[in-house]
Amino acid sequence: MRIRFFGSSECRDCLKIFIILNKLQINYEYIDGHDKSDEVQDFCDEQEVDELPHLQFLDDEDNIVDEHVGSLSEEGMKIYLAEHFPNY
Repeated sequence: MRIRFFGSSECRDCLKIFIILNKLQINYEYIDGHDKSDEVQDFCDEQEVDELPHLQFLDDEDNIVDEHVGSLSEEGMKIYLAEHFPNY
């Protein structure tokens, strides 16, 4: 399992998620949703990312098993971790 995090340094809720992920020492893939390059915008469109922050919980084969859009507390993140990362 792994986490893909679409966010922006300009987004207050995204910054909170950065802090939570780093505090909990969770490895994640970060995609800057405000990057205007065609490659990033096309990928965001493919993943149906319309709002930031947007978290995808991926299995070992890169299938999305869960998603979260919007603000998330540390307790909320711990619930996702318990569900998707049983060895956390």
